Amino acid sequence: MNPGERGNRNSADTTLIAVLWGVTAAFCLLLVAVAWPEYWRYVAPEMSPLAWWESVLLAFSAFTCLLLARDAWVREERRNVRAGWLAVAAGFAFLALDERFAVHERLRDRYLKPTGIRLLPWAEAGDWLIPLYAIAGLAAAWGIWRLLGVRRGARRFFAAAVVLAACGVALDTVDIRSLDAEAERFLQSVEEILESLAMTAFLSAFLLVLTGRLGSGPEAE
Repeated sequence: MNPGERGNRNSADTTLIAVLWGVTAAFCLLLVAVAWPEYWRYVAPEMSPLAWWESVLLAFSAFTCLLLARDAWVREERRNVRAGWLAVAAGFAFLALDERFAVHERLRDRYLKPTGIRLLPWAEAGDWLIPLYAIAGLAAAWGIWRLLGVRRGARRFFAAAVVLAACGVALDTVDIRSLDAEAERFLQSVEEILESLAMTAFLSAFLLVLTGRLGSGPEAE
């Protein structure tokens, strides 16, 4: 790829990522603004419009990883690369369904909470699934890091996504019923916005890898 083509590709990547982040930021601000002063109304609830957008971001991440798996298959890359992208796609598809239909919240409230068992001292009884998701995600993080290849931008976004997701999970483990109503609404709103930013960062990382591979021709990195 000559310098001109590389510059054009970088410019297109920058535009794509800027649009993605702009849409997420604008949507968050819109949801806060239209309900102000009840800023949490469309942000904090489990089935809020922001939760819907998070499920969309996760679904697009899954689809992007599926395209990366197909690209690896077309290039006849190693089986572990193809299988790796398929596994990541399946994981994000599962998370998209969980986010859209509040699966883990329903399981927690109906089946886990009655056990009275706390995974963490400050957490709500039965609130195990999100920490377990986080542990599984951290276990997979190194494998995903390797799949991202040498695109530094993709790896930066992925690192940012992991940090933002970890912050969101940490807030999610707090027993909100121990807080007053105002603190609960604020905590849940911050948690949901952090999760949206994390999901935007994950999608950004995968899109950068996809556009890089599509622009690299048959001899992929």
